[in-house]
Amino acid sequence: MSINLHMIVLGTIFLILATASSESTAALKLPLNDLCTVADFPILCRGTIKGQTNVNAATDMAIRELMKRTRQAKEIAKKEMKLNGGGVSTCLSNFNSAFDNLDKALKNIKDNDGFSLNINLSAALTDYDTCSDAMRETKEINVVYKSAGVLYRMADNCLALSTLVKH
Repeated sequence: MSINLHMIVLGTIFLILATASSESTAALKLPLNDLCTVADFPILCRGTIKGQTNVNAATDMAIRELMKRTRQAKEIAKKEMKLNGGGVSTCLSNFNSAFDNLDKALKNIKDNDGFSLNINLSAALTDYDTCSDAMRETKEINVVYKSAGVLYRMADNCLALSTLVKH
């Protein structure tokens, strides 16, 4: 039994390393104006900013897409809460908080306030992570948990892009 478990763990680690290696190799072949090379999830980032090369515009675009997805996740959480409650109520609260932080981040871009931008994006990232933790604790691995994971990756990309914003 333990040999099979070790094989599964080793296989999973191999797949993760192979995926990370192929993604970093692909990043090396990209043009220098690809803003998403700073992101932890560059493929998701590229799909979000759609070729935008202006840092402020790309960051704004990424935040707006994240806000749109957060609105959708809030609607899903409201429906799930009627069925489950538990961690879903924590997620709903955190999605609301994240949305407020993202709204502030958009204002920070307009005001050229990179410091506050990073703080607000970090807060949103924490909100999504808190949701995931709450769902894991209640063992509720459902669509809300999965949504929080995607939102976390998108917020992580927004934070990476924000480091390129001129102060």
